[in-house]
Amino acid sequence: MSEQTRKMPEKILAWQLFGAGFENFGKDDKPSVLPMPEIADDELLVKIEAIGLCFSDVKLIRAGEAHPRVISKNLKEDPVIPGHEAVMSIVKVGSKIQDRFRVGSRYIIQADIYVNGVGFAYGYALNGGMAQYSVINQKVLNGDEGCYLLPIADSMPSAVAALLEPWTCVLASHLIRNRVKPADGGDMLFVFGSNAAQYELGALLSEAKPASVTLVKASADFASKIAKAYPGVKVCAASALPEGAKYDDIFLCGCTRAEGEGAAKAGKTGACISFVGDYSSENWMFDVGSIHYQGWFYQGTAGTDLSGAYGRNVRSTVRKGGVCWLPGGAGAMGQMHTQLAVADENGPSRVLVTDMDNARLAHVKELLGPIAEKRGVEFKLMNPGDFASPAEFDAAVSAFAPEGFDDIIMLVPVPALVSGSAKHLGRDGVMNIFAGIPAGKEAELPTSGIAANGCRFIGSSGSRTEDLRHTIRMVEAGKLNPVSALAAIGGMKALKEGLEAVANAKFPGKTVIFPNCPDMPLTAVDRIADLVPGLEKTFAADGTYTTATEAELLAKFEE
Repeated sequence: MSEQTRKMPEKILAWQLFGAGFENFGKDDKPSVLPMPEIADDELLVKIEAIGLCFSDVKLIRAGEAHPRVISKNLKEDPVIPGHEAVMSIVKVGSKIQDRFRVGSRYIIQADIYVNGVGFAYGYALNGGMAQYSVINQKVLNGDEGCYLLPIADSMPSAVAALLEPWTCVLASHLIRNRVKPADGGDMLFVFGSNAAQYELGALLSEAKPASVTLVKASADFASKIAKAYPGVKVCAASALPEGAKYDDIFLCGCTRAEGEGAAKAGKTGACISFVGDYSSENWMFDVGSIHYQGWFYQGTAGTDLSGAYGRNVRSTVRKGGVCWLPGGAGAMGQMHTQLAVADENGPSRVLVTDMDNARLAHVKELLGPIAEKRGVEFKLMNPGDFASPAEFDAAVSAFAPEGFDDIIMLVPVPALVSGSAKHLGRDGVMNIFAGIPAGKEAELPTSGIAANGCRFIGSSGSRTEDLRHTIRMVEAGKLNPVSALAAIGGMKALKEGLEAVANAKFPGKTVIFPNCPDMPLTAVDRIADLVPGLEKTFAADGTYTTATEAELLAKFEE
């Protein structure tokens, strides 16, 4: 038996979720005291070194069983331990997997775990990292993407490693792969409206291989084209949109708002919805939550070539030398996006950050202003609340980008703000809806911007294992400094206080908890020198947290 195994306690602290609402998180506002978990011979027992707190945790607590990633039907009787931004080290290895893992190895976890296509997210369906120790089972070790544990170097501080997953979500949102042709073996829907013209399939649709085609109010001529292009494919002709059906590729051909809104929301995950034809300046109600969570793509072309919407403006990175706006860009995740925007040599030349919190704006200016200045980026920060009226704020936004923005990265989960910002997109502009607006929530977006101006609205939720590996490589190569996002640290007993601080945006960045430091107080990073005498001597030259800093903190607080 290893030394680490002998020193393990018989009891552990863990924050359990017993139902929806903060009143059901923990017992009497304290973590539960549980027996040290036992493992099977194909499982790992890990010590949670650090856990990052995320607004997604707040959403989980508020939703309880209603959260789509929770599998427990009754959290009161079958509670879950949240926490997905986990850093861990192995303390015990089951007998069947000792050839693969060793005690002492350190990992971070890719929380979006899938087994046979079914999601078992760590911290939602599986017990997560808001515990001193955790069991890692075969769903994690042998899922659809193989092992969801990724090794990290001993030299990386656990508080920094806890920031890798949120950084990965940010980076992955700029690596979204836009589909550039109809889905092979997919289901197509064509809806013809009152303004429909004579349409041609074009090159991409002529070569497509759909599994089925549904035609709503199609002309006999177009139905003939479809039958000729796709012999043997099931074709359904209808006078109205079939109820409940979902499609991979949707073509709205000259539809009015009343005719097309329902069809525009009939997408499967990853669906492409194409506006084809002459659309007015009218706004439609779009399911903007599904852009984020279902990966829908809205695209368009002003012509009559049905293939024309694919391939136009399919970028997800911000335009080099362009103009970028980050609503909510001074928040915890917003800072990361803002850092990328101002620091990337292939990034925009003009950056606007707006946020309702002047303290956070001041922090971002201090943190990132020198980087922007060094790169020659025009960097402006504004608080909408400082303007006499919404109209005056709107005018100031327009003045910053008279021709419209090339990129808008939406970091506020408010549909009305999505609508108000969308009108500021320029030609071939992209709005990346990063903020997690719930699927089904709607906002008005301009159809003319999509069809005539090539605007795109994209989004993503979470990341994949390879994305996380990419982030680790960037950090190890010195191309990314994740510690800049660290705003506060604390111990296990302060975890709920930390989550409430996340919910109220108390700190201008990320909060990391050390589960095995029960009594470490929740402390802003710029005050952590107060925790240990002489701690400031361990800081890096730029005043940031280091491995030596963490060693001193653990020496004082870890049990």
